[in-house]
Amino acid sequence: VFTPRSTDAAEGDGWVTAVVWRAAEDRSDMLVFEALDIAKGPIAIAEMPRRVPFGFHGNWVAG
Repeated sequence: VFTPRSTDAAEGDGWVTAVVWRAAEDRSDMLVFEALDIAKGPIAIAEMPRRVPFGFHGNWVAG
């Protein structure tokens, strides 16, 4: 999911979030990346105690 840095941000300026499954631990993490430098790796990781099921999705709603 892409979240713009601000309402007037340049194209691509914001964050990308992704949910990953940690199979060995049977749980998921949410990773946050700088959208313009994803190769740098995640800038934040939210560890979740359980697995987020496949098919999880989200929508961005401004306001």
